[in-house]
Amino acid sequence: MIIQSSHTPTDATSTRTSAHAGVFGTRWLHGAAVVRILFGVLWAFDAGFKWLPGFRGGQTLPDELSRAAKVHTPVVHQWLQLWNTVALLNPGAFATVMAILETLAAVALVFGVLSNVAFIGTAVLSFGIWSGAEGFHLPFHGGMTDLGPSAGYVFASLALFFAAAGSTWSVDTWLGPRLGRVAWLAAPAVR
Repeated sequence: MIIQSSHTPTDATSTRTSAHAGVFGTRWLHGAAVVRILFGVLWAFDAGFKWLPGFRGGQTLPDELSRAAKVHTPVVHQWLQLWNTVALLNPGAFATVMAILETLAAVALVFGVLSNVAFIGTAVLSFGIWSGAEGFHLPFHGGMTDLGPSAGYVFASLALFFAAAGSTWSVDTWLGPRLGRVAWLAAPAVR
């Protein structure tokens, strides 16, 4: 049995597509854009710390990557040991690469440049930091109050991706249509 509606949409009442936002949709997208920008500012502060001489010179890396000795779960221990080895091969270069990545993340988030790449990239980078440098905050012990900030960064990045936070107040609104086949790298522009 097929049920048909007697209502026929007109131009004024047609269902909205992802390229159009209603009043609530616009408010939602503007709120998501504000959160994206503030998250970018937070990344900028993180990046600023990475450009300090102590980190860029590699002096703080051994302390930050020393969790491997405290974790005895074989797979996790090997993962932490891998990152410890990679970072300590050339601490200055590793630290500079991290500073550059965090700076690029901050710029992309604040200005909304290639937002889809920025959101997924910051989620992956945050997971890498959480699982490598922060060692999943293992071993768990009494008195712990959190799993570390990077775990939250992963979910914040993914939430911004699914909220289409780069769809307004961003360079993507100008850049996206000009990217052609790779327009998916930028958030879709909403009018």
